[in-house]
Amino acid sequence: MYLLLLLHFLLPPPNDPPAGLFFHFKGRPYALTRPMRPGPESYLPRGRFDEHQLDTMSNRFDSRRNHVEIIRQDDGKRPRFGVALAFEFDEENGEYPYTPAYAMLQLKDFGWGGVEFDARDTCNYTGVSNAVSDDLFIEIDDYRNDTIFGRFSGLLLSGAGGMATLDSGYFAIRVYRVR
Repeated sequence: MYLLLLLHFLLPPPNDPPAGLFFHFKGRPYALTRPMRPGPESYLPRGRFDEHQLDTMSNRFDSRRNHVEIIRQDDGKRPRFGVALAFEFDEENGEYPYTPAYAMLQLKDFGWGGVEFDARDTCNYTGVSNAVSDDLFIEIDDYRNDTIFGRFSGLLLSGAGGMATLDSGYFAIRVYRVR
């Protein structure tokens, strides 16, 4: 018994993926590891937010609504690419892998202008999974120590009418509880 306890503390933890959102889109790999950050020329949502507020917005878990929102960018202050990922998550489920009842992913190329993800945005891509549409596949592999681990892929649609495949996506994101 003592030997097992000692081994538990001496052995390294299982190999978790690195923190962030990782995927391939249009044949190119992306590693989005940074949340939003304030700065003199930052791309931020409307309003003035400090670093703590932006951290919460980038890593949000509303346990009352069973809803997770994650925002990751290639650069916190001057991003070129960003992703907003939202999905239903029931932490009491306890069985993994877990497939959310709904999910939404928006891929933003900040080079096309505009700061916020917007329905009128015709140069960026969106995927949805719900009772009506099944463009996006997302599966939660684990949830421990306030970190969500998962995989995703899908066929994303542009407001201009184009489609593109997002594949080999995975994430490991520490989330903050909000109520």
